[in-house]
Amino acid sequence: MAAPFSEFVVPGPIQSAALVIGAGTIVVLLYALRPPLTQRTVLSFIPWMISGSILHVFWQLGYMLQRQLYPEPVAPLFSAPAVYLTTFIALGAVWVVSATIVPSYDRSDRIATYIFTIGVGVLLPLLGLVLWQGLDERLAPMDPIWPVLGLVLSLVLTVLIYIAIGAWRTYVIAQTKYVGAFVLFAHVFDGVTTAIGVDVLGAGERSAVPAAILEFAAGLPVADTLGTGWLFVLVKITLASAIVVTFADYVEDEPSQANLLLTIIAIVGMGPAVNNFFLFLLSP
Repeated sequence: MAAPFSEFVVPGPIQSAALVIGAGTIVVLLYALRPPLTQRTVLSFIPWMISGSILHVFWQLGYMLQRQLYPEPVAPLFSAPAVYLTTFIALGAVWVVSATIVPSYDRSDRIATYIFTIGVGVLLPLLGLVLWQGLDERLAPMDPIWPVLGLVLSLVLTVLIYIAIGAWRTYVIAQTKYVGAFVLFAHVFDGVTTAIGVDVLGAGERSAVPAAILEFAAGLPVADTLGTGWLFVLVKITLASAIVVTFADYVEDEPSQANLLLTIIAIVGMGPAVNNFFLFLLSP
């Protein structure tokens, strides 16, 4: 079983400077253009988030296979956490171009459509490459059982929790809508895949806070029965639910700012979750 939670890597000065300059340029351009950040826009980012995670998976596979899959000068751009900025620059460039060419009277929906469509166009070849890479004799056979089970369980939990939140505070679902559900799913998915990796597949955890939670759970009397990942799932569900409830009024009053913050929060869960999913898929 490969260790999906490999150490963070800081790129060299040249790559770091390129990332900072590129990301800074995108931020300045977006600030100048002020494209709408609607719920549809947030959802249009999903293919890009998945693509970024896959790009990082390829970087990790280089170590698993002891063969560099990226050219040496650009390889650090796809390490963690640099891959977040790399993906943002690519997404941001599409966002900027879309905001530039779309007429002002029809910006909201068409910009989101362009971002989503191009994102899917990027994602599909990457998915094909993942499956092709899984045919490598050092990885094959691919094992979809646990990744798919984690995905299905995460979807079911998200639906049940979101319904429970709506039954408790109906206005929360009415205001946060799809973005609230996406934030909840992203962190449930992260929690479930981490639990599967730790308790079933023997993976480790690289981030300090989750590692501390898992270590604490390991010292509880129920650790031998329930394992250690359950506590991390519970913490993730609690925090994500609290964020969705707390942001409900903010989304109503300041939709663009709230959607931006919720996007960042979702990325924190979605990135590691998708990364876990594909690594578990490729690890015999």
